[in-house]
Amino acid sequence: MSRKRLLILGGYGNTGRPLAELLLKYSDAHLILAGRSLEKAEAAALALNGKSRKPRVEALKLDASDPFALRHAFKNVDMVVVASSTARFTGNVAAEALKVGIDYFDVIFSNEKLKLLKSYEQKIVKAGLCFITEGGFHPGLPALMVRHLAADFDKLERARVGSVIQIDWKALDLSDTTAIEMVEEFRGIEMKTFRGGRWQKPGLKGPEYIHMDFGEPFDRKACVSMFLEEMGELPGLYPDLKDTGFYVGSFNWFVDYVVMMLLFPVLWLFPKSGVKPMSHLMVWGLRTFSKPPYGTLLRCEASGEKDGAPLAVNLTLSHPDGYYFTAAPAAACLIQYLEGDINEPGLHTQAILSKPKRFFKDLKKMGIHLIYENPKK
Repeated sequence: MSRKRLLILGGYGNTGRPLAELLLKYSDAHLILAGRSLEKAEAAALALNGKSRKPRVEALKLDASDPFALRHAFKNVDMVVVASSTARFTGNVAAEALKVGIDYFDVIFSNEKLKLLKSYEQKIVKAGLCFITEGGFHPGLPALMVRHLAADFDKLERARVGSVIQIDWKALDLSDTTAIEMVEEFRGIEMKTFRGGRWQKPGLKGPEYIHMDFGEPFDRKACVSMFLEEMGELPGLYPDLKDTGFYVGSFNWFVDYVVMMLLFPVLWLFPKSGVKPMSHLMVWGLRTFSKPPYGTLLRCEASGEKDGAPLAVNLTLSHPDGYYFTAAPAAACLIQYLEGDINEPGLHTQAILSKPKRFFKDLKKMGIHLIYENPKK
């Protein structure tokens, strides 16, 4: 494994800190924890270096809104890893990474971020750089789970992925910036599913709901369709695929039926001024009405043919800590990058670029719970 220097924006945050710990444990990369608080970065770096035989972690004060500061910081690193709520500064980070000539990785879910990165795609390829986006678990894992199970089939015909995100929001240090970005992303969500050879949007009856049995303690839940960029590439990879999509489970009754019912009309009427009050309402609803059991879970149900006979295989991934469940897949992808297995020039999603067999082996090693089922075996 080559020794590289990775700068983690938000390296002391909810996702950045466990990501740094995993990279420190499973790679020999040198890490720079960067963010607007030098005090927090230094405290995290000190704690991490205390766990390592050699000091491999530095602290840096860095504001993603400052292009000049980014350019200066990027001159001494091989890759910038964006693990903070900085979607609105993607243009700064990506542009400066291109200018300096370093690779890029993010765990940000943002349609605007995707559009911006796609506008840079030709420049990324021309510069010979590797940009990996949509990292983490949601997005990041759903299409990768499908790719992993696809190896069991001669013909993969159906693959649906559902999620449960039951978090103890009271215990989280959720910044105003993170809450605002959560709300802003809802207006860009598409509820498409793949049927009959094409991606279909909701009709007059509204978005598609399915029920999926997630097992104990979550049992059977209703989930609503939600399009992910990575899922869009699956029909091209598996020509026999007739039915696929990603479905997200509910938060709690108040957020589902009060906040969400208000969110879209408020943002339509007040696209700028409505974001902040709706983010406050959402955070209050999440903290007030979310109840145990807590945990984060993804389930892929796949079916098709093997040796001329019907076959169904399911895969469930889970972890009690949603932020760790974001950090571990990001770390698994970055380990493959650090080892030189997936550093192809261009713009890639984590789910399509990563090599599934090694990826899930590493996830299990990192403490993500995996359950394989073959109902018809």
